[in-house]
Amino acid sequence: MEETKIQDKKLDEASMNFDMNNVKPFLQRISPLVESGFSAEEINQVQEKLEKMEPDDEYEVGRFEIVYRDKNTPLVIKAFMDGPEAPDVYIYTEPGLATQIQEEMIKFADELEARN
Repeated sequence: MEETKIQDKKLDEASMNFDMNNVKPFLQRISPLVESGFSAEEINQVQEKLEKMEPDDEYEVGRFEIVYRDKNTPLVIKAFMDGPEAPDVYIYTEPGLATQIQEEMIKFADELEARN
C-alpha cells in the first residue's frame, strides 16, 4: 500500500497550540470520533514522542490507519515544539473528520480559558 502524503488533496488539517499537559486529554476527547485505530495505545505513543521533543523540533509523532464512517483513512499527527512544553499540533485526516477535530479544538480552548 502506498504511503499517504500529507499534500494529498484528500486530507485536511486541524491544528492548535497546546500546553503539553493538555494534549493527551484532547486526544482522548477526539478518540470517540473514530470507529477504530485511535485508542489509548495510539494516544500514549503520540504523548511519548511529544515528551521527547525539544524546542524548535518539528516531526511526525503519529501515523495511523483509522476507520471513520466505515471507511479506512489515515490520521497523521505532526508537531512543532513552539517552546518548552508548548507544542503546535497538526492533525491531517479525511476532511469531515478534520472539521470535527477543529471544532473540538475550539471548544476545548474555550473550556480551558473559562477555567482560568
